[in-house]
Amino acid sequence: IVYMTGNTATSNTFGNGYIYFTNYTSSANKSYSSDSVAENNNNTNYDLFMFSGLRSNTAAITSISLYPYDSSTIMQYSTATLYGIGGARASGGTITADSRYTYHTFTSSGTFQALEKINGAEILLVAGGGGGGGSYGNAGAGGGGAGGVYFNSRTLNSGQYFSVTVGSGGTGGLGDGYVGSLASGNPGTNSSLGIETYAIGGGGGRSWGGDVSSGSSSGGSGGGATNGGGQSQTGGSSTQSSSYGIGYGNAGGNATASNAVKGGSGGGAGAAGTNGGDGGIGISTYYDWHAATSTGVSVSGSYYIAGGGGTAGTPGANSGGSGGGGAGASTTTKNVGATSGTANTGGGGGALWNNYYGSGNTPTGGNGGSGLVIIRYPN
Repeated sequence: IVYMTGNTATSNTFGNGYIYFTNYTSSANKSYSSDSVAENNNNTNYDLFMFSGLRSNTAAITSISLYPYDSSTIMQYSTATLYGIGGARASGGTITADSRYTYHTFTSSGTFQALEKINGAEILLVAGGGGGGGSYGNAGAGGGGAGGVYFNSRTLNSGQYFSVTVGSGGTGGLGDGYVGSLASGNPGTNSSLGIETYAIGGGGGRSWGGDVSSGSSSGGSGGGATNGGGQSQTGGSSTQSSSYGIGYGNAGGNATASNAVKGGSGGGAGAAGTNGGDGGIGISTYYDWHAATSTGVSVSGSYYIAGGGGTAGTPGANSGGSGGGGAGASTTTKNVGATSGTANTGGGGGALWNNYYGSGNTPTGGNGGSGLVIIRYPN
């Protein structure tokens, strides 16, 4: 029910028509609408026509035929485009869809390619979280910082190809005078789409042992500080950029100059780390993304990513931030480790305080959680 110019129309003068079927795959009657504008020549105007109706048939629509009403041929150079049945418009990752968008989810590195021009593609990147610090004796260790979160939107051209990198979590730091070594939690690695779009890995938590300390690193979100040796220290800063999109990241928590308190917790994408508290909370901004792709951490009906790692010290330990942050651990058992960040959330690793004084004890913080890349576009 679209009025178009026929094959007797003036050359280079064409009409445009649009037909829309709602819920074409459902087992219910289908409403439809159409609108068209047509012009025959300078003397005859068909103007604008709009129709709506109901297809009283519950069978799914699996094919569409187009033919002229008067049994003549369709005019040369006419074109028709079908939307909604062709499936994914790009390749790469695990492909899912909801009622509005198609999602390409990468939980490990791979490749993404647009199969046609895509307007309004959106990109969500989560970097790997930093590892938590370790300590023994009268000192607290810092929790690992969450991986940075980055969002952007862009137009993708047909055939455009991207290398997708999913960042890994940093390994936990070692704090132990008995083995003669000391190291902060390692930072997480970046997640990226191509070379110009990236989220920055989370900073490692600070460790302590043998009256010396190892500095926490900055990153997407900063790692927490230690208070070893009666020092007041500052957590790592956030370096996640928002220059070309939207970036999320916060600083790690500080630690006061006391030998009887915990260190700082790791920063999260939604809040900074704290002095002696839980890891910084992540963000639930992209709830619909995670619901459609079964990613993120469900908390009271919302989905969070990029929580900071909890701290630990002589009074006990603290939880990781919502969004995959690892919990801190406080123990006197040999070689017990802290909780790692949840995989594919960018959560920071939890800190470890271990007061086992025997030989061979290597108290290490939890590892950071790996990152995540999701690309979506309108169906």
